[in-house]
Amino acid sequence: MKNCRQRQLLSIVLVLTCSGATLGADGPISPRAVLHASGKVQVNGAGSRTITALFPGDSIQTEDNSVANISATGSSILVKPNALVKFLGNAVEVDQGEVAIATSSGFSAQADGLTMTPATEKQSKFEVADNEDAVVVAARQGNVAVSDGQQTSTVPEGQQTTKKKKGAGTVPAATGSSFPVKTVAIVGGTAAALAVTGIVIANSGGSKKCVSPSGDKKCCTQNQQGNNNCQ
Repeated sequence: MKNCRQRQLLSIVLVLTCSGATLGADGPISPRAVLHASGKVQVNGAGSRTITALFPGDSIQTEDNSVANISATGSSILVKPNALVKFLGNAVEVDQGEVAIATSSGFSAQADGLTMTPATEKQSKFEVADNEDAVVVAARQGNVAVSDGQQTSTVPEGQQTTKKKKGAGTVPAATGSSFPVKTVAIVGGTAAALAVTGIVIANSGGSKKCVSPSGDKKCCTQNQQGNNNCQ
């Protein structure tokens, strides 16, 4: 009960004193980020307020048509619908679903024993999806290093890679710049959360995907043969 009240009090204080992207760390209790929820979002298994203070170790779960935007110093992390992640302070651990990260401070992501980190601490944008068989990493702005603890590979800007999960079957190789995005119902604060990452997702049918890498205005659609047409 004491921790719950403390978290609620910190949330209120952060709303009054912070812009949502930069947090002070001088007090005895220092939250590392602020979560902005749109739709049904749970933090540590309990329904989240619209704005909640986050601490390392907190878990975040989103449901259908719901997203969570995590604002930390120099970074913004969009947790997409039907995802389960853990906030680690300077990284997020993706247990299920997809996240989109925009960072200028080297914020990283982890999934199935892999660590994804921007190649430089300049402004970078990348996405990570953890599904049943594989982990997909897409570099939207800047290169992304992918490490399994022994070897490190690089995903160049505008490309993606698919890593088979441990114990999974054969996974088709991924090519091009398309990414397995899910249709997102943009309601309430969802549109603002998507704008933070600079990634545009259009409501589409099974064959059309509209993704704008690096925050530009290009819209890429994919036909039934898997070819991309960018305008």
